[in-house]
Amino acid sequence: MANERGSQVVGFALVAPLLVILAVAMFQIVGIGICKVSLAAATREAAHLAALKGSSNYLVTRSVSDYWKPSGLRSCGKSSSTKRIKSSGISFVVVQVQQCLEIPILNRRVNLITSVRELDEGKL
Repeated sequence: MANERGSQVVGFALVAPLLVILAVAMFQIVGIGICKVSLAAATREAAHLAALKGSSNYLVTRSVSDYWKPSGLRSCGKSSSTKRIKSSGISFVVVQVQQCLEIPILNRRVNLITSVRELDEGKL
C-alpha cells in the first residue's frame, strides 16, 4: 500500500510541471486570440472614421491607439497605414494595422496584422 502511494506522488511530481506549463501556454495563446479579435474591431472603427469626409491620418492612427490596448501582453511596436483606392469606379479606404506583441512566458514576439476596406464616404 505504501509503495502504491509513493508511486502516485512520484507520478504527480513528474506530471504536474507539464500540466502547469501547458496551462500557462494555453492562457497565452487565448490571450493572443483575444488581442487579434479586439485589434480587428479597432481597425474596423478606424476604417469607419477614415471613410468619413474630413478625416485625417492622425485621427485614424489615434483612433486605433485609443480603442485598442493590449491586455496582459507587452507591445513591442505598432504601425498603421491608410490608403485610398479606386476599384471599378468606386472609391475605398483601406486601413491596415500591424501590432507586435511580446509573449514573455514563451519568449517570443508575435505580429498581428489586420486590414479593413470601407466605402469612401468622402468621395460620394
